[in-house]
Amino acid sequence: MLTIICGEDSVSSYNYYSSLKKNYKDKDFQVIEIPSSELENIPSWMGESQSLFKQNKVFFTQNVNKKLSRKLNLKINRVIEKLIKDKTIQVVTWEEEISSRFLKFPKGSGTMRYLIKEFKPSQNIFKLQDAIYPGNLKNFITTLNQLTESVDENFVFIMIMRHIKNLLLVKSGDGSSKLQSWQIAKLKGQASKWQLDKLINFYDAFHKIDVSQKTSSNPYSIKKSLDILACYYL
Repeated sequence: MLTIICGEDSVSSYNYYSSLKKNYKDKDFQVIEIPSSELENIPSWMGESQSLFKQNKVFFTQNVNKKLSRKLNLKINRVIEKLIKDKTIQVVTWEEEISSRFLKFPKGSGTMRYLIKEFKPSQNIFKLQDAIYPGNLKNFITTLNQLTESVDENFVFIMIMRHIKNLLLVKSGDGSSKLQSWQIAKLKGQASKWQLDKLINFYDAFHKIDVSQKTSSNPYSIKKSLDILACYYL
């Protein structure tokens, strides 16, 4: 049995992944964390070490999707199929920053069934991304304030930084093949409102905040940092 936790809202999805792990522990499950490279060993562990697994158990792993292939019959594909079919084994995987439509797990049918828990971004996050351009400070701040009342500010920061990177790529002529044509056209329209050097500086400022957050050297909250950057660049 397989449970897949995914979605572009990686903060919420990981929080759910962590809470699920705690819930299993509270129910006296044996929670076993393993890298995706060791998933194939689960059946043999279960068979050879029955005495170690008398209590209910559940295996937690991450980012299995990166190792799967829709085209190639890889060993990991066969391992996953076997785990999905085996109702005596419970596996939970967290797939970071990926929509369910991009999952490469076998299609669920018959005995090939699994649970997908997807965390999609609030539509307001896209409204906020569209508001990122010079001269639009008031609209940006209003939307940001509304959004951070219900959405984790760390996720908001990640989504804004990712969007600015895409704007910069389009502005400099390096369009991403992962984006659809309508997305590129929309980004070009928004990027045209920016001077390239100002957009580069804006992105660099986000990168510095990202580093300062990871090193605990930022004296401000993420929300306050976003307010300051917006006032300076928008």
